[in-house]
Amino acid sequence: MKEPIAIIENEKTFSTFHFYNDFIKRVAQFYTNDFNGEKIEFILSTESFENFDSKHYIDPIALPLLVSLAEQLKIYHNNEALNFHLINTPATINFLEFLYKSDFFHLVGKNINPTFPKGKNIFNYNEAYLGGFKGSNQRSHHKIRGYSLVDDNLTNSNYEKLTEEEKKNFRDTLVEYYTYKVQLHFSELLHENIHSPDSVGDFIEILSELITNGVLHSKSDVFALMFSDRFNTKFSISDNGIGFLESLNSKEESKTYKKFEIFKDLGSKIKMSISQSMKKSILSIFEALYYSMLKDRYGLFDLMCKVVIENGGYFRLHNENAQIIISHRMINELLEIYNYRTEIIKIHNEFMYNTIDSKIYNENIINASTHCKDSFIKLALSIFDKYNSDAKFSSLRFYEVKFKGVHIEVEIPNTNS
Repeated sequence: MKEPIAIIENEKTFSTFHFYNDFIKRVAQFYTNDFNGEKIEFILSTESFENFDSKHYIDPIALPLLVSLAEQLKIYHNNEALNFHLINTPATINFLEFLYKSDFFHLVGKNINPTFPKGKNIFNYNEAYLGGFKGSNQRSHHKIRGYSLVDDNLTNSNYEKLTEEEKKNFRDTLVEYYTYKVQLHFSELLHENIHSPDSVGDFIEILSELITNGVLHSKSDVFALMFSDRFNTKFSISDNGIGFLESLNSKEESKTYKKFEIFKDLGSKIKMSISQSMKKSILSIFEALYYSMLKDRYGLFDLMCKVVIENGGYFRLHNENAQIIISHRMINELLEIYNYRTEIIKIHNEFMYNTIDSKIYNENIINASTHCKDSFIKLALSIFDKYNSDAKFSSLRFYEVKFKGVHIEVEIPNTNS
C-alpha cells in the first residue's frame, strides 16, 4: 500500500505557489508510479511526533484549491470519501486550529447542521483530533465558502430545455442570490482595505458573477475564501468544472465576438517551446479574458483591472496547465485597454437605457471592439515577452500536471506603500 500524501512536507508553508509547484506533483505521482487502482489517502504532516520545534503554516487562500482538488479525486474514486489522517501535536496545532475555525472540516466532512456549511463528504477523518486548541482569535469572516446549485436548492433540471429568455431570467435569479451571499461573506473585509472601499459594490457584483458562472456554466461546485491582515486582502475562487476551452466553445458569436479569434490570432504569433496542452490552456485564458472584456456586465476582465490598476494588487488566473500573473508592471498596456473597456460598458449602458438607437449602438460597439482587440493583442504579446522560465518571476507559468477547472487568486495591498 502506498504512503499517504502529506499536506505539509519539510516545514514548507502550504501556499498557492507550493500547491502548484510541489503538492499537486506529489498527488500526480501517486497515480503514475505503479498505480494499481488503490484510493489515494492524505496525512496532515510527515513530521515526527517528537519534533516539537517545527511549525506548520498555511496561506488561507490555498484552501479552495485543496478542497477543489480533493473533490475531483473523490469523484474519480467513484464518489467515495478519501481518508485524511490528522495529527495533533505542538507542531501542527496552529495549522489544525485554523482549519477547524475556517469551517474546513465542516465543509469536507459529513456535516448536516445548517449553522455550518453543508458537508460535501470529501474526507473521512477522526474528529477526536479536533481539540486541545490554543483559542486563537481567528476572525469569523476568515472561512472557506462552498457554493452549489444542489446545496442551495437552486437546481433547474429543465435548464437546457428553457428558451433563451427563460435562461436569462434563471441566471439573473442566481446572480441576485449570490450577490446577497457575497455581501454577507465578504463585504466587511473589502470595506476594511484602504484601497477598496470605493470599489466594494463592483467587487461584489464581479464575485457574484464569477460564482454564478462557476455553478451554472462550469457545472461544478465553487469554493472561495477571503482573508485580510494588516498587509493584504487576499481571496481565491476555485471550481473543478469544464474549464475555459469547453465553456468558450458553447458561446454564441455576435457582432463584436467571433469564436476563438484571439485563440487563433495570438496562437499564430507566439513562438514558444511548450506542449499543445499548455498552449491550449494559456490561449484559452486570453480568449476568456477577451470575451469578458466585450460583455455588457462586469466579470473576469474587470476584476483583473480593478485589482491591478485601481488597487495596485496582483491577479492570478489558472486554467488546466497554465497560469497568468498580472501586476502593476504591465500598467501601460492595461490602462490603454481599460479605457476601451470603459467605453464598451458606456455604450452598452446607453443602449440599455435607450439614450442611443440600435444603429448608433452597432456602429459604436463595433468600432470600440475593434480598438479593444488591437490593444488586447498588444497586452498579450507583452505578457509573453515577460515570460521567464523561473516560475517565481514569470508572468506566465506552465505545469506538467493538469489541474481541472478555473482558479482565481487576488492580492490587494492593505498599506499605502
